[in-house]
Parts: sequence; C-alpha cells; structure tokens
Amino acid sequence: MIEHRNTTVTARMVLRACESLGVDTDALLASVGIDRATAEDPDGEVGFEQMRHFWQTAYQMSGDPHLALRAGQLVKVGDYKCLDYLTVHAGTIGQSMENFCRYMLLLNTWIAWEIVPNKDTVTLRMLPAAGILPSATYEFVFTIYTNRVRHLTEDSWAPELVRLPFSMPAEPQIHADFFKAPVQYEAPAGEFVISMACWNRVLPSSDENLLRVLDEHARLLLEKRPLPDDFVGQVRREIVRDLHGGEVNRDNIASRLNMSPRTLQRRLDEHCLAFADLLDAVRADLAKNKLAGSDLSLAEVGFLLGFSDQSAFTRAFKRWTGKTPKEYRNRVNDQ
Repeated sequence: MIEHRNTTVTARMVLRACESLGVDTDALLASVGIDRATAEDPDGEVGFEQMRHFWQTAYQMSGDPHLALRAGQLVKVGDYKCLDYLTVHAGTIGQSMENFCRYMLLLNTWIAWEIVPNKDTVTLRMLPAAGILPSATYEFVFTIYTNRVRHLTEDSWAPELVRLPFSMPAEPQIHADFFKAPVQYEAPAGEFVISMACWNRVLPSSDENLLRVLDEHARLLLEKRPLPDDFVGQVRREIVRDLHGGEVNRDNIASRLNMSPRTLQRRLDEHCLAFADLLDAVRADLAKNKLAGSDLSLAEVGFLLGFSDQSAFTRAFKRWTGKTPKEYRNRVNDQ
C-alpha cells in the first residue's frame, strides 16, 4: 500500500521559522524521526503521520501559535519548482490557482481541492485525502496562496474571505493584518474565497508557449508519481462533511459518490474496511484533532462528532485511545 507523502520543502520552511525563534532544529528533527539529509533534500518526502507529528512538535517547541503563518511567508517562487512556474506563467489568476490545485499532488498527496465558482466569487475548498489535516496545513497553504497572488499582481492584494476549520487564536488580529480580509474560525472546511474579478485578472507574466511546455512536463511527472488509492480518502472526506453538517448516512454518501450502498461497501471490502469501522476511525481522528487544537468543551466535541451525550463520547474515546478525552487533552497540553 502506497503511503501519502509530503515534500520536505514544507518542513524546511518550518525549520527556518523555528530557527528564527531560537528552536534547536536538530532536536526537533530527531524527535520526529526525520534525518537532516532528508529534510534538506530538494526531492525529499515524508509520510503523512510523520508530517503531522512534525507540525505538532514544532508548535510545542517554538511556542508560536502562528508558526504556520510565519513559515508560509518564507516560501519563495521557485521553491516548489515546476508548480511555481505553472502559476507564474498562467494567463490569469484563476488559471494560476487551478494549476496549483491540480498539480499539488506533485508535492502533497493528502490534500484534495474543490473549486466552487459562484456569481461574484470563486471558492477554493481544501479537503483531506487521508487522515484529518493538521490545522497548520490550512494556515500554511492559504498564506502561500495570498503571497503568491500578491507577487503575481505586484500589489497588496487581499482575498474576499478566509475560512479556517479551527478555533480562533488568542491574537486573531495577526491573521486579519496578514490576509487583510475577514477570517472566520470553526468553519466546516478550509476555504479561500477570491472575487470573480480577481479570478479573471490577466497576469503580466503570462507566457502561453512556456505554460504549454510546463503543463506537459507536470503531467508527465504526475503520471510517473505513485499515488495512494484515493477511494478510501473520498469516503473519508464525505464522512467528515456529514459530521460537520449533522448525521452521517451511508446511503447518502454512496449517492454522492455515484454508486449504490452495496457497491460502496464492496469497494471498501477491497481495502479490508467496513463503513462502520471507517466512520469510527474518522471520528477518532477528528476527536483527537479537536481536543488538541481547539478550546471546545468536551461536550461540544462529542456533539460535533454525533454522540448523543458526553458519556457516550467518553466511552468511545477511551476505546480509541485508552484515555478519557480530558486525560488526552491534558497530556497533549503538557507536552
């Protein structure tokens, strides 16, 4: 089974941000099992769980609640190689963003995207293709997107709205000052909203001939890249969507995936998974993510995960982890 992977470019940006804060980055890498050679390799990659652990440890060692924002601002055009130049030489900002979303699989296989056009805006919606995304991922990527458009337009551009699926930080003004736009917290999904006028804005660096060559090169790279089977990821995303919106219904999820409930279960059987077990795993991941990354009460976390009362949530969480939700939150906060 192919593991979800992430480029070490991201890790290097976090390491630079940590170094500026006086963090011992050798100790940081050692604590999460990433060797320095891999971290510095231009083509290096790390696994999903390792990267999630890396983010968590970096936050703990730095003490900076806006570490992802700091790291995202260190990313320069060219750090992401071919992908960067597909954005720089696109015809419009919209085409630039579409290229970034389409070919992000070259960098990161555990992020999926939906592009939702409306009358006056376009929404870029980030969704997990593997486990629950670290909160830092949304902040880091949306920081890169904002800086990238500012670079392309050579002005102090701002998105229309940024939605982040985690709790409001102690200093939300830092987000407001950087994005220069309204920021909504505890959102059902991470979303980056751009005006349609900006989406259609022609770029001065557009180069149709060079873009055609770069696009062909990126497609060849993507064809050669071994990718995880995304079916389980698709089902996970639909479960997360239902959990944020209310009751999880297997038949409705099957319908959204254009298949019968029987076919859904048969496809999951190919991965030795039952729907109920996958739902349980998603709830466990979400629970740990919300307990570690939000100030929601235990009762609120349980309610958001579809439990009828806090005692039912506590029993399930103890089955998942061997600890009560309170014990888990205390342990994470003490690390």
